[in-house]
Amino acid sequence: MYGVAGKLAVITGGTRGIGLEIAKQLLSSGARVVINGRNPTEEASALICTHGDKVTVDYGDVADPAYAAALIARSGQVAGRLDILVHAAGGPVAGTIMDLTPATWMQAFAVHVHPVFHLFQAAHPFLARQGGAVLLVSSVAGLRGCPKSVAYQTVKGALMPLARALAFDHAAEGIRVNVIAPGIIRTRFHQKMTDAAKAHNIANRIPLRREGKVEDVASAAMQMICNDFITGEVLTIDGGMSMRVTG
Repeated sequence: MYGVAGKLAVITGGTRGIGLEIAKQLLSSGARVVINGRNPTEEASALICTHGDKVTVDYGDVADPAYAAALIARSGQVAGRLDILVHAAGGPVAGTIMDLTPATWMQAFAVHVHPVFHLFQAAHPFLARQGGAVLLVSSVAGLRGCPKSVAYQTVKGALMPLARALAFDHAAEGIRVNVIAPGIIRTRFHQKMTDAAKAHNIANRIPLRREGKVEDVASAAMQMICNDFITGEVLTIDGGMSMRVTG
């Protein structure tokens, strides 16, 4: 197993939701973390109060290539190393292809996909020194059809072949690259979901008959980070939703 104690993790989108919970679990296992977000959050402030100098918060937009590279450079200076990279930054992009503007389409790639290129290039010198783990947060929307979300499911789906390519190319350096694909997880992402939609999901779409929690996803993320014989794989955390033929 790949122990995380004393190692440094950078987590984009780490000031809320799934990214924040992954940070918490890494900290509980003895890692140091740099969490990134576009704006200050109460959750990030609370994490600093709890863990002190084990946490650094770096605010900025990883859709900006220069910022993404600088984030990695600054983070590597924290402890002279960088061992774990988690790209959890993202957000919903609703609409059919006829609803979207070209700018919205391009921005979806700028947030979800393109940062992996810039983050990995910048992190590679650190990761290649003694191996490390990269984790991309995708979605079941990237695995199965999802109505009126063409951009979102396209960018989330793109993370999977990207991870496999990186995993294959850099395995000899001890760099593992994996993907987690959450289903319906109760975060801000689903805050606009109606009570009727929630009831329908639980009764008809999710075989385990409940929504997921960020803790469910983060514990799966920890397995992908810590199991050093897994690379190039996708782990789905959705209560069985994506295995259904209809629903």
